[in-house]
Amino acid sequence: MAAVPQTQTNQVKSETHLLEVKGLKKYFPIQKGLLRRTVGNVKAVDDVNFFVREGETLGLVGESGCGKSTAGRSIIRLYEPTAGEVLFRSHNLGTDGKPKLVNLLDLNHAEMKQVRKEISMVFQDPINSLNPRMTVSDIVAEPMVIHGLDHGRETEEVIVRLLERVGLRPDHLRRYPHEFSGGQRQRIGIARALSLNPRLVICDEPVSALDVSIQAQTLNLLQDLQKDFNLSYIFVAHDLSVVQHISDRVAVMYVGKVAEIADAEELYSHPLHPYTEALLSAVPKADPLYKSERIVMQGDVADPSNPPSGCYFHPRCRYAQDVCKLQAPEFHELKPDHFVACHRAEELTLEGI
Repeated sequence: MAAVPQTQTNQVKSETHLLEVKGLKKYFPIQKGLLRRTVGNVKAVDDVNFFVREGETLGLVGESGCGKSTAGRSIIRLYEPTAGEVLFRSHNLGTDGKPKLVNLLDLNHAEMKQVRKEISMVFQDPINSLNPRMTVSDIVAEPMVIHGLDHGRETEEVIVRLLERVGLRPDHLRRYPHEFSGGQRQRIGIARALSLNPRLVICDEPVSALDVSIQAQTLNLLQDLQKDFNLSYIFVAHDLSVVQHISDRVAVMYVGKVAEIADAEELYSHPLHPYTEALLSAVPKADPLYKSERIVMQGDVADPSNPPSGCYFHPRCRYAQDVCKLQAPEFHELKPDHFVACHRAEELTLEGI
């Protein structure tokens, strides 16, 4: 991580990182007047740092508008980042069978096209993310066509295997998206994301538009595919229960910044950031006899175009002190593999699940 001193241990660990995001920023300009002059910026992603190891799932959670989806889209450059580094170990750009560590933000169009074979995305809304005028066969084959990997009959056989792997039938090939349920449409999107045999899949709230029973089926499918294809996931969601089920590690975002990152079990049991504690208090408990104190955060989410001074969370934090209002907290490793940005993290004892 950018805020952590480089030690020999950290360097060894970084060799297992498939993706490292350092100081990532994405600002959207605010323009006014006839001349469309820029008068400010919406800081949707503001100095975000995290990494993803080979074969793991990193959950990215937070309230709506916290920047988690924007972060995912900026990594793959669907949005061009304002600043930062996105380091990825690319096999397609490597030599002699060895992966090459590249900064995605420095790549030209041809190089980025090669990397896009290794990073794919599953979008939130399966209705709008699928072209209604294309058949399932055309939708799943489209990435292969774009990258020059369409080989006619052989491609169709690959598509059939992908559809069967995600729980659809070969006779679905010639149908259109409107002929399927929401869960089936999302499976089509997953099959499309796997068509180029990627190494990293960014899942942008892939189950939020689905019924609860279908959510469970989709999550189980994603976990099975991860084992079969040796995938790594960045799983964006706002439902903490869903994230706990599928994630190895969890990053909590607030107003464009990462507040805390830890192993999923550790973060849910022993949160270090007051914002994480407040989110966990809202998670429904399985035991109806267990009574927990719901932490109601006062005020509204900070405006990313005009964030408060110091810690962005201090206007809503019940533990805030003067230092929180004046000085931005450093994002640092307080426990092994447990990072937090809070001035009082060492002295507070917060309640988890």
